[in-house]
Amino acid sequence: MFLYRWSIVAVTLSDQARQSRPLLLGLLMALLLLAFGELLISLERARELQAARTHLQIEASAMRARLESELAASFSVGLSAASLVSSKPDFSTRDYERLARSLAGWYPGLRNIAIAPDNVVRYVYPRQGNEKALGANLEQVPAQREAALAVRREWKPLVSGPVELVQGGVGIVHRVPILVPAADDAPRYWGLVSVVIDPAPLFRRIGLSADADVVYALRGRDGRGESGAVFFGNAAQFRDRHAIRMDVLLPGGQWQLAAGWRTPPDALTPRYLLWHALALLLALGGGTLVTIAARSQLRLQVLASQDSLTGLANRNQFLFQARAMLALAARQKYPFTVLNLDLEGFKGINDDFGHEIGDAMLVHVAQQARECLRASDLIARFGGDEFLVLLPDTEPGPVLEALVARLRGAIAQPLNIKGHTLSVGISVGAASYPGDGFSMDDLMRVADFNMYANKRSRRKVEG
Repeated sequence: MFLYRWSIVAVTLSDQARQSRPLLLGLLMALLLLAFGELLISLERARELQAARTHLQIEASAMRARLESELAASFSVGLSAASLVSSKPDFSTRDYERLARSLAGWYPGLRNIAIAPDNVVRYVYPRQGNEKALGANLEQVPAQREAALAVRREWKPLVSGPVELVQGGVGIVHRVPILVPAADDAPRYWGLVSVVIDPAPLFRRIGLSADADVVYALRGRDGRGESGAVFFGNAAQFRDRHAIRMDVLLPGGQWQLAAGWRTPPDALTPRYLLWHALALLLALGGGTLVTIAARSQLRLQVLASQDSLTGLANRNQFLFQARAMLALAARQKYPFTVLNLDLEGFKGINDDFGHEIGDAMLVHVAQQARECLRASDLIARFGGDEFLVLLPDTEPGPVLEALVARLRGAIAQPLNIKGHTLSVGISVGAASYPGDGFSMDDLMRVADFNMYANKRSRRKVEG
């Protein structure tokens, strides 16, 4: 008995699951379509990110090449001047001006060229605008002392800056040591050549701008490379995971260049938002179509197992569940009863008032009968005005008789329709397992026979 009741619960749960299956299938399809759409968007974004990085790499490489070329051209002036002074350290002021004018002609972007014997500025070209630099002991100027001492100590070119200049303004300074032979022909430190470049015009000339699509930053003040301070652009550029970083090689030091897109390549642009919206719409559309198709299929299955007029089980569904109950009852050794209900007076209603009212009466009978039965009972419209009821865990006796009496009373309740008050009665035939048979054919035959016997006896009583 417990197993049977559990089977009823299982059937109920199965029906609920079947009803929710279309929605679950639609939801699953929507999730799959959304996942597929997002995968495609992700692959496209990855492709565009890679293309953007490659393009950025090319742009940054070109910028580094221009920067190194410009700086090398500018700083070559200092090397040439140091070489010439080294060969003739006793030059005159006129000799220096002629030399400086010639060198400045090679690179008109220079701010000034200075010669500092023993690190004291004695000659500067052009003189105008640089008067304050004359006579300056570079080893006593705080902003330039360390670089001047390093040139004296190491005897190699050194880049400084950008630094504050003695004569005002900001400059990038390239200092080249001047070595002359001593009495024993061994080289000695004579002084240095200082070439000053104004960074702003140089950066504009090579396109290093803060307004371009590619944003640049430079660090490595005083040629210290990665460890030096940032002197152009935003320091955050060096922390950007999408930025490209490259070393810029200088005569006597190095800088580091960082390049990144002004608009991050992984930003949610309107186009990507549109793609995500389309993916969501396609997922919802696909899920909706699957839900509709699944519900239509379920509806077809329901129509195949239900009577279209009353919503009760039809003949096929009744026979299917009856055979399942018979097999379960045979294993568990419990009884059940089959009732055959035949309407009395229905043919007259159909003939006198038409099929529309006749159909309404059948629906009324189905509703009244269902209200008398348990959730575990099954009622089916077998055809026309014939109904069969399957009553599990029920055997002949007072309980069955009470149920039949309730069915008679409920079905006999009048139906008010279109100004008419109509009612029908029922003839009932019962057959119980196992007393009346061991197969559904036997039980249905006995119930049919008993129904006709009940019909005849009722006619005699009424007659």
